[in-house]
Amino acid sequence: MNNNGFKNGAIVGSILGASVGMFFGARMNPIQKRKISRNARKATSTLMNGINSIWR
Repeated sequence: MNNNGFKNGAIVGSILGASVGMFFGARMNPIQKRKISRNARKATSTLMNGINSIWR
């Protein structure tokens, strides 16, 4: 089975997510931005831990 559809979907999803994030980021105050960036860091580390545990 070929993974091109998955890779293309991941790329399109990340581009779409980044553009939506920039749109809403421009409309937020600094406190909300700080909360979101903290949550994003936690989510990123959780995701990386999950990926690392799968590869072991």
